[in-house]
Amino acid sequence: MMKTSSTVFLFLITVMGTGRLFAQGAANCFLQDYAPKYALVPPFQVVDKTALVPTVMINLKGSDTLGEVSNYVFGNAVATWLGTDVNNPTVLGYLQTLAPSLIRYPGGSWSDVFFWNGDPGDLPDSIYDATNYFNGKVVKNRFYSQFSANVHPTLGSYYNLRDQLGTQGLITVNYAYARYGRSSNPVAQAAHYAADWVRYDNGRTEFWEIGNESAGPWEAGWLIDTMKNLDGQPAIVSGDLYGKHFKIFADSMRAAAAEVGSTIYIGGQIIHFDATNDWDVPNRKWNADFFKEVGDAADFYVMHNYFGNSLSTLKAQVDIARSTIDQNISFIRQDIANKSASPKPVALTEWNMTGISPAYADKTSIANGMQAVVLFCEMLKNNFGMSARWLVANWDTDGMFYFKSPPDAGVPLWNPRPDFFYIYYLGQVIGDHVIDVTSTGTSSVFAYATQFTSGHTGVVVVNDGSTDQVVMLNPISIGVGDQFYVYTLTGIDNSTWPQGVVVNGHRPSSTRWGPIDSLQSIQALAYSVGDSITFASPANSVEYVLIDNGSRVISSVPKSGRHPVSQFRLSQNYPNPFNPTTVISYELPANAAVRLRVYDILGREVETLVNKSQAAGGYSVTFDASKLPSGVYFYQMKAGSFISTAKMLVLK
Repeated sequence: MMKTSSTVFLFLITVMGTGRLFAQGAANCFLQDYAPKYALVPPFQVVDKTALVPTVMINLKGSDTLGEVSNYVFGNAVATWLGTDVNNPTVLGYLQTLAPSLIRYPGGSWSDVFFWNGDPGDLPDSIYDATNYFNGKVVKNRFYSQFSANVHPTLGSYYNLRDQLGTQGLITVNYAYARYGRSSNPVAQAAHYAADWVRYDNGRTEFWEIGNESAGPWEAGWLIDTMKNLDGQPAIVSGDLYGKHFKIFADSMRAAAAEVGSTIYIGGQIIHFDATNDWDVPNRKWNADFFKEVGDAADFYVMHNYFGNSLSTLKAQVDIARSTIDQNISFIRQDIANKSASPKPVALTEWNMTGISPAYADKTSIANGMQAVVLFCEMLKNNFGMSARWLVANWDTDGMFYFKSPPDAGVPLWNPRPDFFYIYYLGQVIGDHVIDVTSTGTSSVFAYATQFTSGHTGVVVVNDGSTDQVVMLNPISIGVGDQFYVYTLTGIDNSTWPQGVVVNGHRPSSTRWGPIDSLQSIQALAYSVGDSITFASPANSVEYVLIDNGSRVISSVPKSGRHPVSQFRLSQNYPNPFNPTTVISYELPANAAVRLRVYDILGREVETLVNKSQAAGGYSVTFDASKLPSGVYFYQMKAGSFISTAKMLVLK
């Protein structure tokens, strides 16, 4: 029988009124289908833990949630100019193993000249190439439009690829056509052409973006011939012009979606850095003018970036990923606030390593894989809603899968590069919400962590230094089980840019860049948790760690470094949300009479978990909600004059 308690209502307003993180509210289109994730324990072999003294301590803060994990961060892209179909059994098999959450099409700058349904009848004979506009060089080139039926992969092949992968899509519609089109109203014509694609799509694709890098002079439509334009547009694009046109596109496309009974989400392009004095003049006021014109019409904001430039070491290529994403999103958030724009989730719809030309040895090495892991994790940490990595295949030194016609002797066509393996294992340890992580020991070792509704914790540890380390994980307010599982990825050699990857000692064959033939059978190394979670982290490596769920609360601190409990503390339950059990932990600095009770959202007592005197120390108790309905509940601890309350969610 439930008991009514007036004390609960004293904290309801405080707990329920806590704000959510940036763009993680109910309007976030990328979280509409957010769902709990349940970890899969990999095949494993039990081995002994290292006896070496830890050199790095990583604190996993189970009570400090940074945000929910969007389903659409692990996207990729295909490009129509490849000239061959990536929808073939070899690539399809690899992609089914990788399981990207989204595929972008038709790809990059070609979306400016791509026409999904043939010639609309009002295309120009020539357009400007403004790449060197600011160097005083502008040329007019013959206009080569790209029609879906004449490119590979075709639109039909793209849809078929997604059907076989069971994945969502991101389609980039041709905004440049609204600029260079020769009709009397090219904006309306281009918007109608995009809307017809939405009708044809018939609900298969949720996410659409209008244009590709439209503020860049390398894009078609950046500069137009005003003598041929019939609706009085300016020669050079701007943020306010794009914003006005965006609304016309969005209205037409949403009306088309409504006609076929579907819901679509549309992204608009923004600048992700302070462009006040940028060499590209349209960038300087792009955000201010776009935000002012577009208002609340965009569902998400789009940015692109490439990372690394001419950095000459593996460590530098990895470290730039740690800092740049945070800088980009910090600028965007502040710019939105400064300009009173509508807060929207951010999508990084094109990105990769820049690479050092002409050989691009860094881009084809494990450095690209390690950088990709850090970029994905930084995006999750910073609440990005979507990303589409560039790209499945392109040429021999660009793309996740090797493509060259004819291929080099002895190199299999579609051979997976090292980045494939790094991203594959990353997907095995990403849960449904991100938690905060801190570390001590060396700046060359850092980590990211997520938790699963099943109670497991996934950790990614990156060592981009030149020294082997021993890592100890300290799970704070996290219940653990009996074992943890580790995959370690290292380079095949000690060269500047190792071209092959080794997984738990499994090396690739001479014609491969990773152990692709044995990928599914490689076992994780399973260690007993005991009183610490400790493992080796070789130089230039990534460790993917999955910690068993359980009710034990440990502090992975060497005994010589333990400190007495200094204050009363009630930790966030774990897991949360949960079904049906969760662990609640608390600490007592002195002997005290402890009462720990659970209440429903109306303030009625559900269960008393603890009601007795206890000695100083740390404690944990399991709460079983198997007989309770889904919903919000509160637990409150009283110990002497100390009172603390927290919220938890039963999700069945």
